[in-house]
Amino acid sequence: MLRGPRGFGKTTALVEWLTSREDDGVPAVYVPLDAEARLASGFWLTLHDALVAAGVTVDQDAVQSGDPERDSVLRALLRRAEPLRVIIDNFHEAGHLEGRAEVDEDLLELVRTSPAIELVVATRALRSLETTGALSVDLTVLRPTDLAMRAEDVMALAAQHGVGMTEDHASNLVVELGGWPAAVRTCIATASVGGREATVEAGTVDGYIQALLADVRSPALREFLMRTAVPEEFSVSAARAIVPDGTAIRELRNLRLGGLLRERETVDGLRYSYPPAIREALRRVTGELRPEIEREVHIALMALAAQEEGPVGVLGHAVRAKEWDTALRIIEEEWTTLVTRHPQSLVEIAMLFPREFADADPRLQVVRRHLPRMAPTPGSGETGWALTGAHFVDAAVRQRWQEMRETTDEVLVLVQSGVAAIFAGENEAAAYAFERVRDHGIAEDDRTARLLGIGGMLTAKTVHGEVNLALRLFEDPELADVVSGGDDDDVSTLVRVGGRIMRAIAAADGMRPEVHDAIAAVVEPPRRDELWALAVSARATYASVYGDEEDQARAVGQLRAALRHLQPGGIAESTLATQLVELLVAGGMVDVAEQVLDRLADTFVSTSTRAYLLHARGREQEAIDVAERGLADRRMTARSRLLSELIIAAALYRLGQRTAARRRFARGVRIAHETGQRRPFALIPPDVFGALAGQDLELLALRPLPSTVAAPQSQASKVTAPATDELSTRELQVLAALHDNSGPAGVAAALGMSVNTAKTHLRHVYRKLGASSRDEALVLSRGLITERR
Repeated sequence: MLRGPRGFGKTTALVEWLTSREDDGVPAVYVPLDAEARLASGFWLTLHDALVAAGVTVDQDAVQSGDPERDSVLRALLRRAEPLRVIIDNFHEAGHLEGRAEVDEDLLELVRTSPAIELVVATRALRSLETTGALSVDLTVLRPTDLAMRAEDVMALAAQHGVGMTEDHASNLVVELGGWPAAVRTCIATASVGGREATVEAGTVDGYIQALLADVRSPALREFLMRTAVPEEFSVSAARAIVPDGTAIRELRNLRLGGLLRERETVDGLRYSYPPAIREALRRVTGELRPEIEREVHIALMALAAQEEGPVGVLGHAVRAKEWDTALRIIEEEWTTLVTRHPQSLVEIAMLFPREFADADPRLQVVRRHLPRMAPTPGSGETGWALTGAHFVDAAVRQRWQEMRETTDEVLVLVQSGVAAIFAGENEAAAYAFERVRDHGIAEDDRTARLLGIGGMLTAKTVHGEVNLALRLFEDPELADVVSGGDDDDVSTLVRVGGRIMRAIAAADGMRPEVHDAIAAVVEPPRRDELWALAVSARATYASVYGDEEDQARAVGQLRAALRHLQPGGIAESTLATQLVELLVAGGMVDVAEQVLDRLADTFVSTSTRAYLLHARGREQEAIDVAERGLADRRMTARSRLLSELIIAAALYRLGQRTAARRRFARGVRIAHETGQRRPFALIPPDVFGALAGQDLELLALRPLPSTVAAPQSQASKVTAPATDELSTRELQVLAALHDNSGPAGVAAALGMSVNTAKTHLRHVYRKLGASSRDEALVLSRGLITERR
């Protein structure tokens, strides 16, 4: 049996095979079927006439029955003693309208009973002669995959026609056309005549598809072909939705067995598709014959996509169905999900909107103008977070916009996008969005946009752990004024509350001298949302570094309570839970900490904490492996990157690999200098930190806690009680000014220097004194200033 669709070279294969058998002495009867064979009686009549024409004796007069042609043919073949080869071409016509099963059953019984008869059949469709015959007779089947051309076949055919072709080019023709022999031959023949490279000719393929559809006598199969060519690939459930008349599964099976459909196994189940050039031809021909089909198919797939693909799938089909209002509503309602989880798809879909819609809708404007730069690299993976929108800024921004008419809809969308990106872990996207908001505010003299832009940039840098960049933003006079007091409108209040929280987190992460004042200035937001969670995080961070056992126990309770108010699976929940784990480990409750961590998904937020917990348990190699995996994630925060490097260094040190440990410690030091992060140094054991830092005061200053400065040294007084000449004259002046002023701004004003210069001098003073705060510096320098004065 040879089974394959039209143009798959079945007749050519028969001719080649018969030619190779000319000398074997077995006579052959070739029986090409046509429309007359679609009734069983017509098939037997055609076979009867072919046998008679070939000289086979068929005594019809001896048969007394209601079907003389059938009976006479079967009687003559069963009585034959000499070998005979019967070749039936176009067997799909046999009994197509009536008697199909009976024809197959009779022929199978003939072959089973008569050892003299060889039957060769070429057909486009699967027949019971093939399926049942395999159980009872010797059967060889050439399927579409056997008949399809391979790259080497294409190259050989091209060489015969004098057409040069590389293996890659031949492979591309095979993929595009599914190895369809007739189409491949035509492309090569056309190239040989024109003296050019063989390519897939749309007109050629369209001609074959038109002939294919004309040959299809089943309206259901024709409908299936045209409808299932609309999507690039489809599942069984999609086929049912596309072709709702109940025939989808039958036709799917027929086309797959016929070689026109390819089957691919995915994690979501089997997917079916046509070869690319075949699908495009089907779509072009369908567009001419039935232009309404494409819209109908996409509308049918919208409901299925809601169950299987989510909003991005529904949106894609809505746009392709030209349901523009529906598509815009989906973008508005699902903006957070689309912009953070499917940015690449959203960009592609937005390009399909007509210009009048794209120019009028602010979200489409953001997608077209900004999202390509905000979107992560394709293939970098989804966030995996339960996403949050910008609900805690919406009310403030909308109220201000209504009152002042300063801020455009596009700016509001960018703000929402930036907030969504922060809580999806996409720091670069968030920074880009808020920079554009600020740029708009500067260019248009829009105070609301300027504040929201710099406030968003501050939040993005702080959440990502970029301490230096975050604190540097407070040098902006407008932000500094709002954070310290300023106006009381909704936007100013939002930026003031958020700004103070971010300053406290950054100062605690950097273990800066101003951290105590920053924590004291934090105002807790009234609504228990993600911003409120960050306020809880700020206090917990402070307690983990500067608090006593009672403070840390209180922070544990606050974190536990806060976790009950947050959306499960979100980045805020993961951030607070990892802080809870760190505090529990510090308090010796490692088992409880592990239970908390086990309830979290492994993400770039929790991976470094997992490594920290393993290190606390003494499972050093596991800690190293987990930390290394986390460092491969591009979204990992500076805080987590530093902690991961330090855990690897500490674990290597405990394993006795001192040189490797110092190398990883040096990598952590570089991250600390680049970002301003310091707190992770307080999480590794003091003895390990002391051993890796050695006597280097600059390294020891990375962990500005008196206990850890003194611990690794036998002559601690050299660090904690510096001699007068260790401070320069200018540093002594700064220290004296610090006695009379509460921070860098006051010192700068007193000495006539910039705030940044004052901060630099204060850092040097604190490091030399071994102090971690203004209060410690004043205690450690008692007598020093009086003596100098």
